Amino acid sequence: MKKHKFKVARLMMVAALLAMIGLNAGLSAQASSSYYTVNPGIIKTKKRVVYYKDADKRVKDKTVAANHYAKITKVVTATGKAPVLKTNTGRYVTASKAFVTKTAGYQNPKRYYQVQYHQIKPHGQVGYTVKRGFEGIKTWYIMRKMGTFGGYDKYNQATYNAVKNFQRRHHLKVTGNVNEQTWLKMGFSKTAWTAIDSYVAPLGAQAWEGRSAHIEAMIHQAYRYLGNPYLVGSSSSPKYGTDCSGLVIQGLYAGGINPLPVSAIHHAYPGNEWNSRNLWASKKFKHVAYSQRQRGDLVFYYQPGTHTIWHVAIYLGRNRVIESWPPRIMVQPIKNGQRSNVAGIARVFH
Repeated sequence: MKKHKFKVARLMMVAALLAMIGLNAGLSAQASSSYYTVNPGIIKTKKRVVYYKDADKRVKDKTVAANHYAKITKVVTATGKAPVLKTNTGRYVTASKAFVTKTAGYQNPKRYYQVQYHQIKPHGQVGYTVKRGFEGIKTWYIMRKMGTFGGYDKYNQATYNAVKNFQRRHHLKVTGNVNEQTWLKMGFSKTAWTAIDSYVAPLGAQAWEGRSAHIEAMIHQAYRYLGNPYLVGSSSSPKYGTDCSGLVIQGLYAGGINPLPVSAIHHAYPGNEWNSRNLWASKKFKHVAYSQRQRGDLVFYYQPGTHTIWHVAIYLGRNRVIESWPPRIMVQPIKNGQRSNVAGIARVFH
């Protein structure tokens, strides 16, 4: 009798063990399909989720809304528990695919300018020869050297004539244009000849950071020019001044936006004085109502009378913009006595 009871008990234990194995196998199968079990790299939240300070999810850190991005360093799977994701900030979040999804990173919809995550390269000839009609930093240097700068850095006839005389005096080929040889003879450096052209603002936001980080990267770059002089056709390093669209171009670069065919190099070329108009005309920005303006949007202004676009600024919120307007780069009210005719608002980041 005792032997029989022992055999029954053993059979029951085996059955329970088999059931447990089957249950665990089912849970594992469920986990592999419903949870990330290998590092997804970058995730975006699909709905509100809680971040925790520990992998056991006992200590809450913060709650984030949908469309929040995070970089994942590893998947943590404890025995008998659902997997969790460890972020590069040391916080933990659920690995459930119902709450988070794998992504290549923050990005605009395809119809708009795409956010770049490799350093944007200069577009145009680095080390271009400066001729009549050119503007920008090189022209500014040349005009001051030739004594023809009167506050407007456009390579005019007086500068052309002065350069020809300079070339004759120094036994250079007399063209009236400034190539690298003439530039060096004027006492400027070989480094500056290419560095002025090639400057592109470094990227200020990562793929695993969201919309707000990209907006702040753009605005932070613009603030680096604060107080510098207004210089037409200029869009280079924060060592120098810019004009209105030149400031915006470098801000866009920092946020990861390459607004081709508009470029920092071509901004100094004849015919590119009004890149604010080209940016306004671009279909790769979303135009929104003035009442819907948000921090990081571009504000475009038209000239009274002609109603043509003549200015662009970056909206900071609270009815303030950062802009380049004579005489310098500054923070101003969105409307003032100098320019108050707003043509519209263009959204950069979505």
